[in-house]
Amino acid sequence: MALASWLQNAIPFVAMVTVECTDVGLSVISKAALTKGMNKFVSVVYYNALGTLILLPYFLFRRNKGASLTWSLIWRFFLLGLIGSSGQIIYFTGLKFSSPTLSSAMANLIPIYTFLLAVIFRLNKTLKACLDIDD
Repeated sequence: MALASWLQNAIPFVAMVTVECTDVGLSVISKAALTKGMNKFVSVVYYNALGTLILLPYFLFRRNKGASLTWSLIWRFFLLGLIGSSGQIIYFTGLKFSSPTLSSAMANLIPIYTFLLAVIFRLNKTLKACLDIDD
């Protein structure tokens, strides 16, 4: 019983370490590819194609369960893809001129920037609850 409880508590930690190691590995592989002459736009297409292939079975088998696609939702997907691809292009441009170590360190700052933007735009309900801020 204690071993099962310990394993249950270790799963999120192992998943987090795996994701971080994968992120660093992809940064190193991307840096090597960019150094050898790969175009950053081609790299973005490969990343997005791989992500599409990984997520495609979920969308195919989950299609009949849940909300249907509306034009509003498709438009939001388009904007999200445009912003995400632009961010990837900027990431690969920075990676081409720096190191994978710096890119991994900068990627760890994303939650901080997200939190600061949420505070600036007053979107963080947790902060309001902690500080007893009334609207």
